[in-house]
Amino acid sequence: MTGATDNTSTISVAGYLLKRLKSLGVDHVFGVPGDFILPFFEIMADSDIMHVASCNELNAGYAADGYARIKGLAAAAVTYGPGSFSIVNAVAGAYAEDVPLVVISGGPATSAYQSQAILHHLLPNKYAASLRIFEQVTAYTTLLDKAEHATTEIDKALSTCLAKKKPVFLEIPTDIQLSLVEPPQPLDMNDYIDHDKHAATQAARRIADRINQSKRTVLLPGHEIHRWGLQDKVIEFVQKTNITFGSVLIGKADYMERLPLCVGAYQGAGSQPVVREFVEDADTVVFLGMIPSDFNLGGFTDELTDSQVIHVWNNQVKIDDAVFDNVSIADVIDELLTSVEENRATDSDPPVQGFLHKPDQAYEPEPEALMTSKRFYDRIANFLRPGDIVLGDAGCAVSLAHLQLPENSTCISSCYWASIGMGFGAALGACFAADEGQRIIALEGDGSFQMTAQELSNMQRYGKSPVIFVVNNAGYTAERLIHDGPFNDIPAWKYHKLPEAFGGGLGIDVHTEGDLEAAIKQVEEYAGTGPILIEVHMDPYDASEAFRLMSEVLRSH
Repeated sequence: MTGATDNTSTISVAGYLLKRLKSLGVDHVFGVPGDFILPFFEIMADSDIMHVASCNELNAGYAADGYARIKGLAAAAVTYGPGSFSIVNAVAGAYAEDVPLVVISGGPATSAYQSQAILHHLLPNKYAASLRIFEQVTAYTTLLDKAEHATTEIDKALSTCLAKKKPVFLEIPTDIQLSLVEPPQPLDMNDYIDHDKHAATQAARRIADRINQSKRTVLLPGHEIHRWGLQDKVIEFVQKTNITFGSVLIGKADYMERLPLCVGAYQGAGSQPVVREFVEDADTVVFLGMIPSDFNLGGFTDELTDSQVIHVWNNQVKIDDAVFDNVSIADVIDELLTSVEENRATDSDPPVQGFLHKPDQAYEPEPEALMTSKRFYDRIANFLRPGDIVLGDAGCAVSLAHLQLPENSTCISSCYWASIGMGFGAALGACFAADEGQRIIALEGDGSFQMTAQELSNMQRYGKSPVIFVVNNAGYTAERLIHDGPFNDIPAWKYHKLPEAFGGGLGIDVHTEGDLEAAIKQVEEYAGTGPILIEVHMDPYDASEAFRLMSEVLRSH
C-alpha cells in the first residue's frame, strides 16, 4: 500500500510524496530510520520505491548525490535532529555543485511543535534549528505542519528542486506523514520556471558576434552542462562550428573527451604546456556553465584576462561590460547553434587531446617495478571501458581530471565543495543508478576512503560489485604536500581484507606493476557478487604533477 485507506480517493502525505518521487524517476530512497520518520519508512516499505540503507546519514546524503548526478533527481530520508544534522555536509556539497536532492526529515507530532515539549533529539526551545540550518544549503526549506497545505508545499519543493538543480528540505511531523490528502495529479512546473527568453537571445547573439569575429575561440564547459542535460547540444555545437574545447576539473567533459576537437585537460599552470598556451592565447574563452574556482583554474594560476573570457551560467551571462540575468543556459546554447557560423574555427593545428594519461598510449608493465602514481593512472586509462561510471575522491579526483575517458563514460567527483569521503559514498548511489551491466569504478585515496568505508557492507548486502582502487600512501598526501607533519598520518588499515570483514567480495593487495596486472585479470574474471577492492601501495610523497601544483598553490594561501 502507499498509505491509502479503503477510500481510494485519499492517500497519506508520505504516500503522496513517494508517488511524486516515483513519477519523477526516483526508484530508491537512501537513508536511516529513526522514530520521527518511521511512519514514512513504513509506508515506503509497501510502495514501489526501494529503501536503500546506509550506515549513517552523511553517507546517505553522499549516496543520494551520486544517484542524482546520474538519474537527475534523488531523495534521502532521516529522522529529526541527529539524523538531519548528520546529513548537512552532504547537502551543502549538493547545493554547491547544483545537484537536485530531496531531503525528507521526520519531526515530532505537531502538538510538540506548539508546546515546545522537551523531547529526545530536540534542542531545548529551538525546534526550528534544522529549518534554519537547511535554509543556508537548500533552494527551499519548509515545515509541513498543516495537512491541508502539505501537497502544495511538496509540489513547490519538488518543482524548485528540479528547476534550480539544488537540494530542498522537507520536515514532516509524524502525524502529518499519515494525514490523508488527495492523490497527486500531473506536476506542473511552469510556475517555477521564469527565464527571460529575450535576454537569452540577446546574450547569445552578442556571444555569437564575438565568436564570429575571433580568430580562436576555446570552450571550457563545466558542471552545469551535466546538470541540465546539455551534453548532446554542446557536442552538436562544437561539431557544427569546429570550435575547440578543453576539459576542466569540476564538470569534466567526460561525454566528449575523445572528440578530435578536445585540446585536453585545462587547469591553469596544471595543464600540459601546449594546452595552456593554446587556451590562454585564444581571442575568446567561453566558460560554459563552468565555475571559475581555484581548482578549475589551477589555484588561479591561469593567465586569462577579463577581456578574453565570456561567462555563461544558468541564470546569468557576462560578456565584456554587459550582464544578462534570468537566462536559461539551455536557451543560450540553442540560440548559439543558429547564430555562430558553421566551421567558424580557423586553427589549422590545435593541440589534440593533451591529457597526461591516455588510453591509446602504449603501456607495457614492468612486473617487478613498484607502483607509482603516474604508472597507475596510465594503466587505469587502459583499463576503463566505454560506458563506465568512474568516481574519484580527493587527490584521485585531481589525477582523474588529467585522464582521458573513453566514450559514453561518466565521471563523478566533488571538487568544488571538496569533502573527502564523498566519492565512495556516491559510489553506493551510483550502484543503484547504473544501467544493468554498467561498471562502477571508484578511485579512492586511503584517507578519503576511511571516511565512508563502511558502505562496503551495503554494497555486499545489496549484491553490488563495484571495482574500488584504494591508493594506500599512508595518509593525507595532499595535506603532506601543503604542510607536512604527523597530523597527516592515519591508521594503517589492511584495506584488501575489508571485503571479507564486511561480509563478502574480493580483496587484492598490489605493490608492483605485475601485481596490478594480476589484479586486473581477477577483475575481468570475477563472477561473484560484492565489491572488488584493490589496495594499491605507493610512496607517501608520490603524486602527479597536477596534484603537486595544486598543493603548491594551496600552500601559498
